[in-house]
Amino acid sequence: MYHWVENLTTCPKPDPNRYPKQNPNAVALFNKTVEADKTLPQEEIVKLYQQAAKLGHWQAMHNLAISYYEGDGIEEDEEKALYWFKEIEKLGIPEGYADMALVYRKGISVPVDEIKSNDYMIKAAQAGDVDSLFYLGHDLYGQQGQNSKYQAYALKLWQCAAERGHKKAHYFLAIHYEAEGLNKDSSLLSKAYHYYISGAKAGDGGCLRQLSNAYAHAPKAETFNLKQDLPRAGCLYELNEKVRDNPDLTFPNLDELCPGTVPQPNEMK
Repeated sequence: MYHWVENLTTCPKPDPNRYPKQNPNAVALFNKTVEADKTLPQEEIVKLYQQAAKLGHWQAMHNLAISYYEGDGIEEDEEKALYWFKEIEKLGIPEGYADMALVYRKGISVPVDEIKSNDYMIKAAQAGDVDSLFYLGHDLYGQQGQNSKYQAYALKLWQCAAERGHKKAHYFLAIHYEAEGLNKDSSLLSKAYHYYISGAKAGDGGCLRQLSNAYAHAPKAETFNLKQDLPRAGCLYELNEKVRDNPDLTFPNLDELCPGTVPQPNEMK
């Protein structure tokens, strides 16, 4: 079932040719919801989703399905949520398979079925859905006791997800290599540090907090062989606070935002 992961030579990416051409009116309606997200009541936003969804806008379909499922801005209705999830699946795009994985995992107007959910998640991951790459890796990592290969598969999927910009993938890779470095092979600590840095640049709060703590408590926290740098620790902590308020933030210029103030001759690169 998972041997395809072992044979991956490049990370799966969505095929743009699989996506239907969007109706210009649907695009305009959906863009209006994005622009008005914090100004219009949720009930009005859902009405715009409904209009755009009926014109075939798949992102509007997804948001409308979630609105029905959560009862956000409209009366909760799992059957209508399922209807729109199935409409996305008909398009044959990765997000549609990912939505159906959610349907069977949560039992959204269908019986819970872990096998069907997993099958859809694999289908979505193979088609390049970044969330499915991450969550499939998460599931496999949790099963590593049953099959030692699962850990390797999980790491490969997380690496693909991180490459595609999934914030949490960096964090999970970092904590894996940190644990392995402390317990088995200290050379892996450089990988852990690398993923904490890349995750911080991607805007992951966990990575920002870990780095802040590492710089604040060095040299007692000798994990990354750093010298204490309180200004940088404080700056990283402030960025983490900003991410709490706006999870979409990223910091590709992290080294400029939080430059080191203490020479780090042994800092891992």
